[in-house]
Amino acid sequence: MPSMHDRIREDILNKERALWTALTSADPAPAVQKLCNPEANMIFPQMEVLTLEDPSQLKAALKPPFHRFDGYQLDDVRTIVIDLMAGTVTYKVRAVRGKNEYRATGCTTWSQASDGEWRIVCHQETLL
Repeated sequence: MPSMHDRIREDILNKERALWTALTSADPAPAVQKLCNPEANMIFPQMEVLTLEDPSQLKAALKPPFHRFDGYQLDDVRTIVIDLMAGTVTYKVRAVRGKNEYRATGCTTWSQASDGEWRIVCHQETLL
């Protein structure tokens, strides 16, 4: 039987993949918003810090074709359990759209909400 920390690592890694699936979709804002804690910060390259204080700000910033890729790959993934209700995922991401490539490091901190769902507290990407 996997340890509690192993289950947390698996859960937040699955949520990170769900985040990247949303970010690379045609219209990411609704799915990303569902993954976020109401006080989440989203830090993308060459953009102001996004919050959910004004949902229209997130929707405008993530409007299509934001991060519209044909596919992505996470490498050098590390999941860090902070405690039983929080964890962080760090990684390198490589995404492609046609001949264009996006390479960055990423980090997302997740917390478990009262409903048991993991939610984003802070997500950051740094271009390589």
